[in-house]
Amino acid sequence: MIPFYLSGHLTDIKEKKEKTTGLLISSTGNTDLEIYYYGELIQIGKTPYIGEGEYPCLIVAKDPKTDERFVVFDGAKHGYDAMFCNAPVGDEKRTLKAYDFAKGKMAVTFGYAIDYEEERDDYTFNDKNEVELTDGTYLDWNKAKSIGFDWFSMRAVDKKKVFVDLELA
Repeated sequence: MIPFYLSGHLTDIKEKKEKTTGLLISSTGNTDLEIYYYGELIQIGKTPYIGEGEYPCLIVAKDPKTDERFVVFDGAKHGYDAMFCNAPVGDEKRTLKAYDFAKGKMAVTFGYAIDYEEERDDYTFNDKNEVELTDGTYLDWNKAKSIGFDWFSMRAVDKKKVFVDLELA
């Protein structure tokens, strides 16, 4: 399953039962990207991992050739807990910083171990087949399933290093 908000920003997609992987790509086809984030850096060995900060983690990719930016992950909106469990987060300012450890090709993995169809009766729907989120808004059921992943990771392809690994359920 591909998160709906990344439609057009993933290539080399591989979908398995419980995970989807792919390479980030700008709308012009560039895979040589820069990463910007809000969160805390946690040093594990030689790799600085991006983790949660005071507010939920936010990761944005930038195409340095065109200055195009797109959201890769927003911990205030994406993932099972943010959508169905956690109290909504206000519009606190999350200032982005450049992630200087890695630039270039970035691989992402989204984990989908929750069986939404089996648990469908646990959710509240409106007459448009939209599911209610914890913030009181409604989202199309298929879109909600696509961003209701229960874990997320990012890897710098050239360095062969994972630098984001978040449990979201």
